Amino acid sequence: KILSLTVFTVFVALPNSNVWCLSTTKISSRREALVQAVGNVITPALLATVSGTFAPISPAYAAANYQEGPEGLQYLVTKEPSSVDAPAPTRGQKIQTSYTLYLNGFPDDTPTSKKLDSTKKPILGNQPFKFRAGVKQVIRAWDLTLMDMKEGEARRIIVPSELGYGDKGVGPIPGKATLYFEMELTKVELPLEELTTDAQIWISEHPI
Repeated sequence: KILSLTVFTVFVALPNSNVWCLSTTKISSRREALVQAVGNVITPALLATVSGTFAPISPAYAAANYQEGPEGLQYLVTKEPSSVDAPAPTRGQKIQTSYTLYLNGFPDDTPTSKKLDSTKKPILGNQPFKFRAGVKQVIRAWDLTLMDMKEGEARRIIVPSELGYGDKGVGPIPGKATLYFEMELTKVELPLEELTTDAQIWISEHPI
């Protein structure tokens, strides 16, 4: 065992290549240590008992200023980037993202909303999730969204199951569930880290 976690958390490992463990940078966080130990970057979802029904995307959302993204993704920009010249991530670059995950809808839209996970902790405050952008280390909806954002920008995104956890689901997330994320690209880590040759080859062979 590399780490002993003190909270009950279900981790979903996504298909990935071990080339992303070949970093020349020292491990800087417990999450990153766990990532490198497992060989995959993982998206956490708080293990909780979830009840109620899980509705598909409501037509009301489509009319609420949400924009159509790729592959059925819907998004609403809730905060503009920190500046006109704010950096945008490139594939393989380390970024930090704050998020809250809901099922059934966002809490100000429906009383059936269920919060499953968040980087915003009651005592510790916001603990952004660190990973590499655009290299299949998180669910596809995140890669598609974050590669289109700039530092400081925040969005609400509505994720069809095909871009999330699919027909089977995971933990408290049922199969075919629509996911509702509030997320912010809190930091694009600069200067850009030089990727290993294996990582560069992997990127060229695996488009988003």
